[in-house]
Amino acid sequence: MTPPAGAPTGWLDPIVAVLVVANLLPILPIVLDVVGDLPREERRRVSLTALLVGNTVALLFALGGGVLLDAMHSRVDDMRVAGGIILLVFAIYDLLFSREQRKEPLGEIAEGESLAGSSPVGVVPLGIPLMVGPATLTTALVVAEAYGFLTLLVAMLINGLANVGLLMTGQRLMDSLGHGTIRASGKVFGLLLATMAVTMVRTGISGLWGSG
Repeated sequence: MTPPAGAPTGWLDPIVAVLVVANLLPILPIVLDVVGDLPREERRRVSLTALLVGNTVALLFALGGGVLLDAMHSRVDDMRVAGGIILLVFAIYDLLFSREQRKEPLGEIAEGESLAGSSPVGVVPLGIPLMVGPATLTTALVVAEAYGFLTLLVAMLINGLANVGLLMTGQRLMDSLGHGTIRASGKVFGLLLATMAVTMVRTGISGLWGSG
């Protein structure tokens, strides 16, 4: 993911990348199911807390991930290849099956822990890894390295505002659009995710090949 020199889409590319990976629309039914038994105000508070914690972790990883890679004697291009492969696997699974199937076990765990009172469901696993998983962490690090942290911050803010809107209007959206429409949109995002994953792998391999 290398920004084209002087291209007018320099800011648009990272924003689209973050929106494709970190948007909640494809997993919105599962998020709503996880917090479905909570009172309405508590449901909103838990969901927003999970979103805030998840995005904070992604930003911190973008700041410190490079140091961690250096300690492992790895490079961003290694992360691009590894992250791209992970994204591609996720995308293929989404296209062949559904994100709901993949996320359902996490939802059951979260619901069980919430009822037992043994874990803050808003943080684990609702915030991480349900809302913010390996794909988002990898994308955040790559965007920060390629475009700068400020650009990542703007992209994460735009995506965060969009996700807040989804969380606030999620139930009404589900009732009006239906699960079928949500699942169909998830397939579209899955295809975009696969395309971005291939691009990440290709860019990473090119970087590794060029640097020897």
